[in-house]
Amino acid sequence: MINPQAVKGGGPRPVVPYNTLVGKAIEALRSQAGLNQSDMAAALELGQSGYSKLESGQAAMTLAQLRVIAAKLKCAPHQILQRADELAVRLEKSGVDVPDKKEDNKAAVLIGLGLLFAIMAKS
Repeated sequence: MINPQAVKGGGPRPVVPYNTLVGKAIEALRSQAGLNQSDMAAALELGQSGYSKLESGQAAMTLAQLRVIAAKLKCAPHQILQRADELAVRLEKSGVDVPDKKEDNKAAVLIGLGLLFAIMAKS
């Protein structure tokens, strides 16, 4: 586990928006399924760049899109959200805020993403 003391101090508190965690959960499942972003984009009738924005958390995902993504990944939507929730718990234990909305503080988001990647690498 990452030391929460390491993220405290004078700098911004690390932040990873929940949308990003959902996207990371989808990305992990997509990779395990051997699918690429173009495969997913086609299922959603989006361009690859549009899908990439969903997966990165830069664009909000609708429930209908989540359902299509889950079907393509051969899982239930709640399984994707459960993975995102598990990541959120691990990040929060490491001192990272997980807001429901996209964060404007880019430095805080970059720090949070760094911690997210460290946690995912240990999984």
